[in-house]
Amino acid sequence: MKPRTQSPMPVHDPRSADALSWLQGGAVPLDRAGPQDWPYDAALAAAFRETGGIAVIETIAARHPDKVAVDDGARSLTYSVFLRNVFALCERILDRTSPGDVITSVCGHTCESTVIIMAAAMSGRIVVPIDSGHPIERQKAIFDQSGAALILTPRSESLDDLYTSSGLPVIPVDLTAPADTARPPHRHDPDAPLFVSFTSGSTGRPKGIVSGGRYGGQALQHFVDMFHINQHDVILGLASLSTGGSRDAFAALGTGAKIRLLDVRGSGISQLVGIIAREQVTILSFVPSALRMILAIDGIEQAFRSLRVLDLHGERILASDIALFRAKLPPTCHISVTMGSVEAGAVFSWFVEDDKIEGETVPVGYLLPGRRVTLLPFEQGSEENVGQLVVRGAMALGAWQNGRIAGGPFIEDPEDAASRIYSMGDLVRLRPDGLFEYAGRVDRRVKIRGLWADLGDIELAMQAIQGIDEAVAVATAADGEADTIAVYVKATGAHRPSQAFIRAEIAALTADHMVPTQIFYVSEIPRLANFKVDLMRLTRLSEEFPHN
Repeated sequence: MKPRTQSPMPVHDPRSADALSWLQGGAVPLDRAGPQDWPYDAALAAAFRETGGIAVIETIAARHPDKVAVDDGARSLTYSVFLRNVFALCERILDRTSPGDVITSVCGHTCESTVIIMAAAMSGRIVVPIDSGHPIERQKAIFDQSGAALILTPRSESLDDLYTSSGLPVIPVDLTAPADTARPPHRHDPDAPLFVSFTSGSTGRPKGIVSGGRYGGQALQHFVDMFHINQHDVILGLASLSTGGSRDAFAALGTGAKIRLLDVRGSGISQLVGIIAREQVTILSFVPSALRMILAIDGIEQAFRSLRVLDLHGERILASDIALFRAKLPPTCHISVTMGSVEAGAVFSWFVEDDKIEGETVPVGYLLPGRRVTLLPFEQGSEENVGQLVVRGAMALGAWQNGRIAGGPFIEDPEDAASRIYSMGDLVRLRPDGLFEYAGRVDRRVKIRGLWADLGDIELAMQAIQGIDEAVAVATAADGEADTIAVYVKATGAHRPSQAFIRAEIAALTADHMVPTQIFYVSEIPRLANFKVDLMRLTRLSEEFPHN
């Protein structure tokens, strides 16, 4: 059986922007119901938008030269040591490249990765970061698209033949810049593109999106203004810089905070919990499915005693999640929900107010400042105030194809050259109080025997079944016959629900035509580098635990 590729449902063409009704963001303060009493430097946050991250980091390094800036567990760098290594590497990049050249870095989730990304930004060269901890197939796919003229890698890193056989020059990064290292005369352009983040859809090749410019500064300002980040914070950086984790690094280093880098895939959950406790982490961004398992552990409360902000993203958040997290986290910890994409950035966000949760799922938030959205009809007779989400405003600078910036999935805004229009493929519902609710994805609504079925609704129903830890629903097609549904279930408890019981529960909670034809029990739900479900690997798994 192969995953079914669902063609998007027809919608109005968003190029006809003048004919659509656009909703304007910014009506609700970013820190509403959040850490409003936590002091921070709002003027410094605003400087991200005007001068770019590098200038702000230089200001902070002058204020806190001896404070730890970045730590990867093996080593830590103070702000002064961090910055002089950025200066030294920037000088080497400028010496070995020409304006317009692209560089790539091959590096794990380490201190070197942050130095590389900042040095590349200062040099004005676009960097394509490749995480050496990711599968070599993914690395090759990204490297083939990079168009790089130079490779940066830690001196301790052993490069794969993929890179050494390319013939490109290699600069080893060793973080030993002397104390008298001078700042290069080159001035960073805050309007310039900075780096390429590669994300995968649930299937297919990695796709590159170019970030930077004043949009990048605006996104950082929103992040700092919302969470009130200051020099006393410790941010746990779990996302690789090759998949968009640079936000946490720039925000931490531009506010005097400390960023603790961790490759959670290599370290495991127990080390993650230990680091949160020992480092007294104050800000954590993570996917809710992983936190459900962690926070369900007896006695886990002590490890999270310093957490003041938990930011949830990447998945549908359940009301039961919030109840669990409230019970286990400090009463002063604020829980936020953010929804967006690599292409558009954050679109909705809010600090959760429990009395505004209606039903089983949690709203994704209010529309952020600088954003405009419209909801396009996605099927005849669809529910009022539900539509396919189209975003308008400053966002990523384009797609990355064959070593250069291309238009990609964006539509130029006819009213503003700095703005773009992007159809996200998400279905959302606008509530009368201004909150938006996630209603699924266009490409996850399929027809089964002529009736619409939402795979997300099936997964939501399965989450309510006792004994199921995680579940994924996939639409399949075999030999051209009618679509069917397969579900993959991770059930590690003592009493795994039977297939008959699962089917009966799904029928009761959804509809008869949404009952899965096949049920596979798996030991894990495989995930991509950005923690999304890896559907290609999932559908290759055999039925490991037959249980009828």
